[in-house]
Amino acid sequence: MSLKWGVVGGGAWGTALANTLAHAGNDVMVWDRDPLVVDDVNSFHQNRKRYPDLAVHDKLRATDSLEELAEHSTHLLVAVPSEVNVVMATQVSPYLTGEHKLVVAAKGFRESDGALMTEVWREAAPQVQKIAVVTGPTFARELMEKKVTAMLVASPDAALRAEVADSFETEWVRIYENSDMVGAQVGGAVKNVLAIGAGILDGLEMGYNARAAMLTRGLGEMARFVQALGGKSGTVWGLAGMGDLLLTATSTLSRNYRFGQLVGKGVPVHEAKLRVGTVEGILAARIMTVQAQAHGLDLAIVSAVDGILHCDVTPLQAIEYLMQRPRTVEFDG
Repeated sequence: MSLKWGVVGGGAWGTALANTLAHAGNDVMVWDRDPLVVDDVNSFHQNRKRYPDLAVHDKLRATDSLEELAEHSTHLLVAVPSEVNVVMATQVSPYLTGEHKLVVAAKGFRESDGALMTEVWREAAPQVQKIAVVTGPTFARELMEKKVTAMLVASPDAALRAEVADSFETEWVRIYENSDMVGAQVGGAVKNVLAIGAGILDGLEMGYNARAAMLTRGLGEMARFVQALGGKSGTVWGLAGMGDLLLTATSTLSRNYRFGQLVGKGVPVHEAKLRVGTVEGILAARIMTVQAQAHGLDLAIVSAVDGILHCDVTPLQAIEYLMQRPRTVEFDG
């Protein structure tokens, strides 16, 4: 089944998703504000700004007009960083109708109030009724290189889930479905915080035991946070939670992990961020820490990472605090 897709964002992630949709036989247009990127895609079938050594599908088209993108598309995929989503939702919404279907591929929270990205879009474009989330353990570079990956589409709308899954169906992408958009989004955001923590431990050369313990206990915190926001804790043990965490917290391809490594090695937080670029886990750690207090949740690992990032404690002080907490039962059932 071929659908008319528009992709908001011609960065590494958006280009990889748009390219996959095109290879699956869809009619795809990608939007980017940079006219050089638009011309590169249309004239040379490349996005050399992001992938100088790779070509994009020869039928993939690009535009710098959001109006043209909306007019082209029945399905709109948003693939810009979470902080950009807030701006883009306002800019795109005037061109959307009740016939459009929206798919969010961003991972994070709105800074002002911790809202999930689907909530941001529902507020900006209430006329759009059908919304889904695409997430899972997928590095953009490997997706562009057609390396095998599994992804998750989450939505309470089964028909929309099927449309999205069919649209990504290629030899190298396997899509799973889930009805829990809250859990899918929270998992994709929290894993960035835990990836920073894993990087800090590895930067300190604390060993594999410490990293495994932190990630396992961190998944428990993720599950409690998902439940507090109205999602299903079981979602955490799938692609959106554990799967994405295994990818992001163990590879130097992950910005959050590399940032954590630098901090663990003693590089100041602001300098480490300048070296790495966008680090979604910094904001996510602060939002989770504040919301955990509001919900009465014990998220010791997330709070420890947040404390390190805001220079309230050193990495070694945070580890000492976590190790000296009162002993507890791992599972009570």
